[in-house]
Amino acid sequence: MSIISPWKQDFPIFSTRAYPRLCYLDSAATCLTPKHVADAIYHYQCYAHANSHKGLYQLSANVTEIVEQAREKVAHFLGANSGQQIIFNSGTTEALNLVAYSFVEPLLIKAQQQETASNIVISAAEHHANLLPWQRLAQQYQAELRVVDLMPDGTLNIEHLRSLLDSETRVLAVTHCSNVIGQYEDVQQICQLASDKKIATVVDGAQAVARGAVDVNAIGCDFYVFSAHKLYGPTGCGVLYGKVEHFDNMRPYQLGGGIISSVSYQQSEFIAGPLKFEPGSHNVAAIVGLVEAIDYLNDLSWHDINHYLNDLAFYLQQSLQELKYFKPLVKLPLPEYKGVTLPTLTSFQIKGVHCHDVASILDSEDIAVRAGHHCAQPLHQFFAVNSTIRASLGLYNDYSDIDRLVAGLDQAHQLMLS
Repeated sequence: MSIISPWKQDFPIFSTRAYPRLCYLDSAATCLTPKHVADAIYHYQCYAHANSHKGLYQLSANVTEIVEQAREKVAHFLGANSGQQIIFNSGTTEALNLVAYSFVEPLLIKAQQQETASNIVISAAEHHANLLPWQRLAQQYQAELRVVDLMPDGTLNIEHLRSLLDSETRVLAVTHCSNVIGQYEDVQQICQLASDKKIATVVDGAQAVARGAVDVNAIGCDFYVFSAHKLYGPTGCGVLYGKVEHFDNMRPYQLGGGIISSVSYQQSEFIAGPLKFEPGSHNVAAIVGLVEAIDYLNDLSWHDINHYLNDLAFYLQQSLQELKYFKPLVKLPLPEYKGVTLPTLTSFQIKGVHCHDVASILDSEDIAVRAGHHCAQPLHQFFAVNSTIRASLGLYNDYSDIDRLVAGLDQAHQLMLS
């Protein structure tokens, strides 16, 4: 039985003349924006805009309240204890760099001064944003960058992870859900392994937040990061959750106005709390959009969202696996996934056809997919392939999108191999 998205009408792009046949299957890159979010941003920019935390007038005070209420809203969304555990920034990439240079770099410097070896542990599934900061720090401070192997189903090899963690590990950084494989990691178990050895953990939640699967207290991580635009919000806004004791001991990695308690030409003192890591002006419009996106999703019901996306994901996997030329990066044993959370994305190849050619042919049919290494080149090297096609689902997709994808792949296969 075919299913139709009950929420597609909330996304104005599908009713525009510019893209009358749009089949958008690239939500892992960025989710489209519902009207509720766009309206909230428009209203703020037109009727409420000012700078926060600085002006001694009512309009600015109102904006300060908007930002601080947003901090509490995000904390509740993540299951955190307080808004004082939430830092706003430009996105997942900046948040990971903040942890790298405000929290981990001082640990590496201290170890180097004590002539103690250091290592940083990541998984083979990380995208570049959760690899490059650690790679640079490792090179800069002669630390070892250890990479945890994956199992055949794409999940992290727990026994290999266990063997890599030791007293010289300064941080463990892992994804909650890969942007290439789509599998959810058991981050609670992973963080517990690290915690048992008193190792700090960073969880990249960029792909996981859109399924409402986050409870940072239950996960037990030290840091958790995500971007608003992967949650149907705007670009230019991200979140870093962290434990308060870490924030107190961390130095700001970017410097500027709004983060100091006193400044002289020779010395500066910084304020406490998340504002210490938010120099300059807040991107308040984006923060407003993030809050509206959270409200929108909460109103829909996470149970309904997950039930719908799981059904859609099963249909996607089932439809593609029936194609004789379909070559998945990781093949899921579908019967075993009936009734459990399925990845809402899949990466694959078409036998004998270059991925970019497939994407171009699909684009000619107004079907938007990603082709390449998806900012995860080492992960593709791990599986000994250069590139894949990635199809990823959102609230606006339904069976008809998957049927069109299959028809487009048939067309690409016939056209390129005829």
